[in-house]
Parts: sequence; C-alpha cells; structure tokens
Amino acid sequence: MKKVLTLLFLLSIVVASAQKANSMSFDEAMGQAKPVAVLIYAPWADNAEQIKQAYNTLGQEYGDRYNFTTVDITKEEARGFNQKYTIYPNLPYVLFFKDRGRITRYLKQDCIMDTACFKERLDFFLN
Repeated sequence: MKKVLTLLFLLSIVVASAQKANSMSFDEAMGQAKPVAVLIYAPWADNAEQIKQAYNTLGQEYGDRYNFTTVDITKEEARGFNQKYTIYPNLPYVLFFKDRGRITRYLKQDCIMDTACFKERLDFFLN
C-alpha cells in the first residue's frame, strides 16, 4: 500500500509539472529567450483534442529547449493574438517563433500528429 501511495504521489507531481509547463501564456513565452512553439486551435476544429495531446507530449520532451504554449482563438485573452497574427482557416496548427518573434514558421496539423515529422521540425528550427 505504501508503494502505491508513493507512486500516486510521484505521478501527481509529474502531472502537475507538465500542466504548469504548458500553462505559460503566449506573452510570457515570447518574453523569454527560448524559441516558442504555439498551438493555435479552436475547440470545434477537427482533431483538436488529438493534436493537443500530441503537442503536449512533445512539449514535455522539448520543454528544456522551447517554450510551449497554446492559443484558443475563441477565448477573450486571444483577442490581441488574433489582431497581431493572421489566423489561418485550417485549424489547428503550430507557429514557431524565434528571436522574440522576428522569425516565424508554420507547421500543418498532419505534421503535428506525426511525431517524427514534428521532432524533425523542432530540431531544424533550433538551428
């Protein structure tokens, strides 16, 4: 029983850490020196939940090299983002920002769901 409780406690710490890492706002992420990966989505978009899961998984793996954040374009706090950046109709997708927003790349949803493709793009954008 003690081992089970210890395991549950450790698991809750890992889950809380992962949620904390992904809870960074877009503005907070852009204010730091690391490159930023931003998942742009709307809850009604095709494959939104599957893509969020794939994105969060790689966010945990690449969190030391990137700031990962999400923008739900239907939320009030996304209004500034929606005005500053072009929102493409094929939601969800990922934007990469480097040099505090001067360099940007776009990643389609089929690559986000393909772990090898997503990792390749993350590694390429770092260089």
